[in-house]
Order: sequence, then structure tokens, then C-alpha cells
Amino acid sequence: MGDASDINREIEVKLDLGSFTNYLKLVGFLGQIEQEERYTNAFFDTEDRRLSKKGWALRVRAENSRGLVTVKSIPTAEGIAVVRQEIEAEIPRGQALDIISLSRDVMSVATMPMDFVKQQIGQRSLTRLVMFENIRQKKVFKIADYNYLLEIDKTEYNDGSVDYELELELKDTKNLDVIEDKLRKLFHSLDIPFAHQEESKFHRALRKANIF
Repeated sequence: MGDASDINREIEVKLDLGSFTNYLKLVGFLGQIEQEERYTNAFFDTEDRRLSKKGWALRVRAENSRGLVTVKSIPTAEGIAVVRQEIEAEIPRGQALDIISLSRDVMSVATMPMDFVKQQIGQRSLTRLVMFENIRQKKVFKIADYNYLLEIDKTEYNDGSVDYELELELKDTKNLDVIEDKLRKLFHSLDIPFAHQEESKFHRALRKANIF
């Protein structure tokens, strides 16, 4: 468990909406949202950031009806997309909330992501670096002959700031040019600047908390 065969490839397009006004424009254009989720997220590492130095980040997330433990690699860019390696496992929502609130040790959880973490850094104590919440609205959107799930995020950080972005998860990078063209035209029609989101939520949270 937790070896290379468990690692998946996550491919996402991330666009910075820039403002609440642009967020409302996009949500208004898309119409009836098919699903809304509220996520509480926390990231963990050793005090001396051993996991980060190995090129990985550990996230525990509580969703509406489940929890997730995820290990993600440093992202690489492929055109408009961001590509990461990840290992993810589902846990009960209550367990995720206990870990996030520090009433349960994340290292005690028996999952493939934690097996991988232990392989990387050994049996060490982890600290919670940052936590934040986001509301994700989901809508299926057709581009060319394919349906894609658009995920529109409103993220609230501990310093009181809020940001807004669009995420689109892909199975591969075959149709990136078509996807980019469609999204550019959509943003132009809504008078929203087309801007890649250069930072992950994790790195934005670190910056806002003055953790480097």
C-alpha cells in the first residue's frame, strides 16, 4: 500500500475569477447549479517541512457527507492545465473533522496516503500548517462533443480574505486547445479577464498566513 501503483494523475484547468462580481457573472450565466459542497480543508507537515521538501503536500478535507485524505505532488504545467500526482482515500466525515480540529492524530489513520507519507518521512509528528473553507458549485458544461464538470469555488481564508476561481478536471490533455478556446470565448462574452490561477489554494493559504 502507498507505493507507486497507487498514484493517480490529476489534470486540472484553474482560472482566477478575480472578484465576487466575476464569480456572480459566471454562476448567473451557468444557471441552475447541480450540486453545492462546503469543504473544510487542512494541510499537515512536520515542523521542519520534511514532506514539502520531498515535493508533496498532505491535505485532509471534510466534505458534506465524507472525508478525504490526499497526498499531492508539486504541480507541473501542460499548456493551460496543471498536472499533479496524487494518492487519495475516503474516510468518515467525522474522522476528518477530528483530524482537522487536532483531536485525532492524522498519522494514526490507516490509509494509502498515510502509508505513502510514512514512506517519505518516517513515523514523525505532523503539525497543522493552515486550514480554510471553500464552497464549491458544480455544473456540467458541454465543450465540443464532451461534457465537463465545471467547479466554481469561493474560498475563505483565516485572514478574512476571499478568492474565487473556476476549476475543470480532465481525464487527459488531448483537447486542451479546444477547451481553452471555448473558455476564453465564454469569459470574453461575460467580460471576465482570462487569467490562469498560478497558485494552489494551499500556497495561497501559506502566503496569507506568512508561512513560507
